[in-house]
Amino acid sequence: MKGFFIVILAALLITALIFTGQFSKKGSSPKDLVKLIDKSKKALFEVNIRSIKNALDSYYFDNNKYPYTLEELIPQYLKSYIELIDPWGNKFKLETDEEMNQIIISAGRDGVLGNSDDIQRRLQ
Repeated sequence: MKGFFIVILAALLITALIFTGQFSKKGSSPKDLVKLIDKSKKALFEVNIRSIKNALDSYYFDNNKYPYTLEELIPQYLKSYIELIDPWGNKFKLETDEEMNQIIISAGRDGVLGNSDDIQRRLQ
């Protein structure tokens, strides 16, 4: 069902671009399209994070602790491993900080963890 949602979201984005003339504007460049795609992926990232956060909260409620890895959420709390993949095709990572907060990390656009384009969300 989530895959269907992603396809519909992408189709709506492309349709909106066509009807608003974004593809035909003078001065539009491939860089503009790349920026728009990145913006869409970041929005999809937030949807993914909410889904994982809900699964983690359910896991915590049932087990009185968080899992060590996100894979432990499959299949009871998330349907498949695909839900653990970010919009750039990288696997989400779960970490715990020094205050015992859970952090979901995406390697971002470049696919490399530990640099400036990583995206992190602390769960509270």
